[in-house]
Amino acid sequence: MFTCASCGFQHAEGPVCSVCKQQYDYQCSGVSEAGYRRLGDARKSAWRCPKCKSGSSLSPLALSPQPTSQLDRMQEQLNKITSDLTPLATLVADVKSIKSELTGLKDSMEMAHEIINRFSEKVNAVESKVTKLENAASQVTVLQAHIDRISRDLQDRDQWARANNAEIKGIPQKSNENLYDIAQKIGSLCNVTVRKEDINYIARIPTRVPNAVKPIIVAFNNRYMKEEFVSSSRKSKQLNISNLGFSSSANFYVNDHLTTTNKSLLSKARTLARDNNFKYVWVKNCKILAKQSDTTQTFFIKCEKDLQRITNRQQTY
Repeated sequence: MFTCASCGFQHAEGPVCSVCKQQYDYQCSGVSEAGYRRLGDARKSAWRCPKCKSGSSLSPLALSPQPTSQLDRMQEQLNKITSDLTPLATLVADVKSIKSELTGLKDSMEMAHEIINRFSEKVNAVESKVTKLENAASQVTVLQAHIDRISRDLQDRDQWARANNAEIKGIPQKSNENLYDIAQKIGSLCNVTVRKEDINYIARIPTRVPNAVKPIIVAFNNRYMKEEFVSSSRKSKQLNISNLGFSSSANFYVNDHLTTTNKSLLSKARTLARDNNFKYVWVKNCKILAKQSDTTQTFFIKCEKDLQRITNRQQTY
């Protein structure tokens, strides 16, 4: 640290006058720190403070003896010119530094501009992809609706193919059992005459539940015969396996032969009906129907969306 000969404040560094040997900070010396650092050793050792420069220019005879020859006068003028050019050299150095910084700034701006252009290209590419995805999404919605429609059509066809079938559940399986005989006995319990020639085929089918009793599927030749068989069975109070020769007194059930999808739909509809005080859910002609109360209108349940009509208690039909 040193004390500036001009302002009297402490500073870390600054130029030293070659004439008065006093040290000044950069602001009081009239030279910038960058400009001073760019001076060579010879020019730093010859540097003079503003006061000494002023005294030299005003009274050169007081600072040095009068030149005695032409060479001395030329040397003095050369020294004076050198001294006068020192600030100009500093200014030139500063200009060069500024020019260099401007060049760097220009390069940085060009690089930034290039980055912005690349980023803009990427944004445009992303926007193009988003547009394509949006178009694809709209097409997916259309395709999904088309697939749903086809799925419903296939489901309806599958169910229609079972229109003549009755499903009998709860009858234990015996070896060497006669399924035609069982169907005729059920008909007798329901006051419906079932002849062997009325049946296209009869068989037990497997279930998805392991070790569960396989239901019996009766495919009638006539759909109206099937409807009479199912309707009469639902009204009968004799559907007990003991009436078929079994020792147990468990009941068995006769229903329309629904597809797996419709069975799941019927199960969900009955669960929702219990939870929402819905009075009626039943099956007729292989179709699922529902009714909130005796005074409300009956509606069909064909898909999952129709189940919302059960959970909506404010509905009016």
